[in-house]
Amino acid sequence: MEILNEHYVTAWVLEHPAHFQLLAPFIRNGNVDDLLIITKRIECMNMYNNSQNYLPIRETIFVERPFGRNMTKIQTILAMIKRRNKVIKVLKSRQKTNPIERIIVMGASLELFSARTAKIPQRIYISDTEIHYLAHKLALKSATHALLPTYWREDLDNNFLKKCIKRNINIIRHNKIHAEMRTFSNNPMPNNKIICRKLEGGGNHDKKEILSMDDLLDLIDIEIDYFNEDVEHNNPWELCNIISNYSAVITQSTTFAAEALVQNIPTLLISKAERGFLSELNSRNAPLIQCKSVEELKEKFEKWYYFLNNRR
Repeated sequence: MEILNEHYVTAWVLEHPAHFQLLAPFIRNGNVDDLLIITKRIECMNMYNNSQNYLPIRETIFVERPFGRNMTKIQTILAMIKRRNKVIKVLKSRQKTNPIERIIVMGASLELFSARTAKIPQRIYISDTEIHYLAHKLALKSATHALLPTYWREDLDNNFLKKCIKRNINIIRHNKIHAEMRTFSNNPMPNNKIICRKLEGGGNHDKKEILSMDDLLDLIDIEIDYFNEDVEHNNPWELCNIISNYSAVITQSTTFAAEALVQNIPTLLISKAERGFLSELNSRNAPLIQCKSVEELKEKFEKWYYFLNNRR
């Protein structure tokens, strides 16, 4: 990740709470002339509005999220065009006055196209999600660098890595789980409750992966606190640390699962998702139990519940 510490004037794209958490230390060490491009969704705006102790003051623009649970294909296309054109306009304006030297994105590869159009020389694409096919497709057209983990699963990526090499995109590898690169509290205060995070299903690949867990939650006789997607929380920056105060996690989110597992919190992931970082965590014997189908829900729940009770 050393490339992220280089002191070029940078446009940082923040489209998801995890992007804020991962990139904030690099932004703090960055250039005063950096630009932040932030997606207008509830959780991102909550992160930004509570960023006084986490992000420096930088020029900032806000862009609409081009995907959503209730958006039609036409609405998505129109939103993408509007967002792309807005960012192109801002970047071209900056190139005339205070040039941006590189752009860094995590999955939000639409901005890579805008940066290429604005003639920003270095365009860095970060991903740990092999099945993010649309983002990969856009990145292949505009990225100059791809920052990928060593545990990247080529069997899932639709030949993205091979295509990067073929197109002479610079591949930079690292061996960290993204969640490991955050700073966690050293003073957890464990309780006997469970923390649960449900997804709204507005992500580009959510529909194919999410499994309902409502019936399952009714079976649990332990108190549950909910921190669901796109709901405002008092201090969203501390959610990673809040996880450490719980006995266990139930979630549909692979990102939330990883944040719990790197802190050794027993996690029941209810999702069909396949990810390289989940395979990596399993190889490290992280306390993960994943349910990938409705048919195995009861079996996986009982296994997780047994595991949880034996850890107390």
